[in-house]
Amino acid sequence: MASKSKSRRKTPWDTKEALTPTQEMLKEHYLKHYTDRHPKLLETGEEKLINEYKPRECPFCHSTSFVKRGLTANKVQRYKCADCSRTFTPTTGTIFDDHKIAISEWMEYCLNLFRYVSINADSWNNKNAFTTSKYWLAKLFLTLAGTQDDIILEGRVWLDETYFPLVKSQLRETEDGKKPRGLSTNQICIGVATDGKRVVCLLEGLGKPSQKKSYEAFKDHISPGSTLVHDKENAHKKLVNELKLISEEYDSRSLKGVDDANNPLDPINDLHDRLKKFLRAHSGFNRDEITGYLDLFAFVKNPPYEMLEKVELVVKLGFEKPKKLTYRGYFGGI
Repeated sequence: MASKSKSRRKTPWDTKEALTPTQEMLKEHYLKHYTDRHPKLLETGEEKLINEYKPRECPFCHSTSFVKRGLTANKVQRYKCADCSRTFTPTTGTIFDDHKIAISEWMEYCLNLFRYVSINADSWNNKNAFTTSKYWLAKLFLTLAGTQDDIILEGRVWLDETYFPLVKSQLRETEDGKKPRGLSTNQICIGVATDGKRVVCLLEGLGKPSQKKSYEAFKDHISPGSTLVHDKENAHKKLVNELKLISEEYDSRSLKGVDDANNPLDPINDLHDRLKKFLRAHSGFNRDEITGYLDLFAFVKNPPYEMLEKVELVVKLGFEKPKKLTYRGYFGGI
């Protein structure tokens, strides 16, 4: 069965007939806040937003032969396929499919994530069940998948790896039952690169990076002939040689205590700090979903820089590159 969690609509007094004045006030205030956070579709005027996007094909048989067939009760344009005869709307087969709440609530959810608000905090603030927030996050990851693929850094490019621990249940032990020391396989290796304008944030595996892993991760994201600013990491050697990069190396240990303004590695150090802050906001997250979190972090750090423009881009991606994920499908329901 699909995962369930308590509805944020419920109060302790829903089945109680006689309430005290305090209980009545608390219940009324709470439910008003819930209603404000969950407007009905017809109250938002979002049909204009939805109808702006004309489907490219039938989401069922992929035919491009379809015609308009009236409006839904929410004034959303309905279409009928000439080949399979099925009807659909612009949201069918997208992350907004079968939504019972306004897309405006989805927008608010995205804004919170872009500001490093945890999904647990967002769940309480917006009166959503925690499973709903988890499900929306999975749909956002699906939407943002591939958004880093076409990013190519050039000029002066800063590159370095940082690490994030596995959760306790995933920790590996040595034969004598002790935890491995140093950069062991209990650490997730994340490669981060920037040219000051764009950011690429990629998974390099577990433990210390190898030349092969670093090369495979960044070979398509750094323009040949660029200057690579890094900390003498041996794992970058193949990348430098194959792309004919100019290597500008610094000993990170000798830079300890140097103020940010005079630290040549500050651009990448700053990104590492922000990435860890972002991941710690979701500290209990499923490490198997780390790629989705890295895509989200890169999306936040890359243009457009205005938060509302980022939300606009998410909405466009949701409609123009349809990807559907059902609630049951995500939580393993039958």
